[in-house]
Amino acid sequence: MWLFCKHGFFSAVQNFNDSNLIHVRARFKGDLERLCKTYQVEPKVVGIPNTDYPFRMDFERAKWAEIVRSEAESIDYENFKNAVHDGTLRDSAYMGVWNVMRRFQD
Repeated sequence: MWLFCKHGFFSAVQNFNDSNLIHVRARFKGDLERLCKTYQVEPKVVGIPNTDYPFRMDFERAKWAEIVRSEAESIDYENFKNAVHDGTLRDSAYMGVWNVMRRFQD
């Protein structure tokens, strides 16, 4: 699952060794830290340089489901691009993804 939200961009998969955990990966360390702060989760971010997602952390499956549900319920904007536009590298990355997907839409 890819999750683009106001807290950041995350790639979530089942933990390879424990199906009760969701392994959440991020390209920006601050994204995981911000998400943890918002949802009162102790940040246990592991940095793995030179990988496609250099920042990773495991969440209990139920906690991850709660986070995703809460993110969906907290949508308070009419335009996602405008809601996350802040001039940062993440902003540029979001626009890059938007442009690529637009080029390939049916």
